[in-house]
Amino acid sequence: MASNIPNIETQAKIASEAAESFITHFYDALNKQHPLSLFYASTSPLLQAAGVKPDVSINGAAVATPAAYEALLAPRPRFAVGSWDAQPVSGDYRLGCPESLLAKPERVSFAVQVSGTVKYAAGEGAGEPVETAFNEAWLLVPHWEAWGRNAARGSRRWVVVSQNFRSF
Repeated sequence: MASNIPNIETQAKIASEAAESFITHFYDALNKQHPLSLFYASTSPLLQAAGVKPDVSINGAAVATPAAYEALLAPRPRFAVGSWDAQPVSGDYRLGCPESLLAKPERVSFAVQVSGTVKYAAGEGAGEPVETAFNEAWLLVPHWEAWGRNAARGSRRWVVVSQNFRSF
C-alpha cells in the first residue's frame, strides 16, 4: 500500500486546493446563515463508526456539537478572511476508509490556519457593531461518502475533525 501514498508535492497540492474550497464555502455559509453541519465529520457514518467526531473549541471553551456552535453564533457575525495557509498532516489517512477507496490519492488529512476579521452585531442598547481579529485552526479529513459513487448532493469532500477559534 505504501506506493499509493501521494508524494509530498501532491499532498501539498491536494491540501491547498481543498483548503481554498473549504474556506470559501465555510465562511460563505457562515455569512449567509446557512447550516454548518455538513462541514463536520459527524455527517459521515463511516467516520463516526471509526470513532471520529469533531472536536470544537471556541475561545478556549469546548463545544459539544456543530449545532451548539451554531447556537453560539446567534445572531451570526460577519467574517472576512484575510489570509490562510494549509499543510498536509498525513498522506495516508485511513480511519473509516472503505476498502474501495484505499487506492485514492486524496486520503490526505491537512491542517488549515485562517486569520481575518469578524464583526459582531451590537447588543440591545449597545452602540456600533464590534469588529475584531480572529484566528482559526482546522484539521480536515476526507469525507469518504463524498468520494464514493452516488455521493449525496451537497456533501463536502473534506470535513472538520478539529476546530479551534479565537477572537481577540
